[in-house]
Amino acid sequence: MVYFTAIQPTTHYLEEHAREVPWDKVVEIIFGTKNPRKKGGKFEIDKGGYYILFEIKGKVLYVINAKKSR
Repeated sequence: MVYFTAIQPTTHYLEEHAREVPWDKVVEIIFGTKNPRKKGGKFEIDKGGYYILFEIKGKVLYVINAKKSR
């Protein structure tokens, strides 16, 4: 289980991935997932045809990458 008090997009997400996966879909997937996989210092979710990569710094969850799975 991961704990955070806020969710923020990174500049990379906004520039490269926001067109493919809208922000509301990213938030829905994050809140709908109980146990994301840990990958180094980051976390990943592969669910419902979407892939999301994020990290938690302090108590803020930063979305790095969001793609539709192929």
